[in-house]
Amino acid sequence: RMSKVGHSFLRKALYMPAMVAVHKTSWGKRFGQRLRDAGKAPKLIIGAMMRKLVHVAFGVLRSGKIFDPALHAA
Repeated sequence: RMSKVGHSFLRKALYMPAMVAVHKTSWGKRFGQRLRDAGKAPKLIIGAMMRKLVHVAFGVLRSGKIFDPALHAA
């Protein structure tokens, strides 16, 4: 169950992009698999991806560089 703390509009806006990133992108699959291997729950993995997407978007906007999935491979 996902926490209700925080900005609800942002949570709603990021849920489906996080699902797509975890299941369809190569860097998202690696990120999700690493968390699954650590024994994390599926909802926690989606929540972590939502947070990661916010950090990536902020970094892209702040740096002005295009998104590079190689930076998120670890």
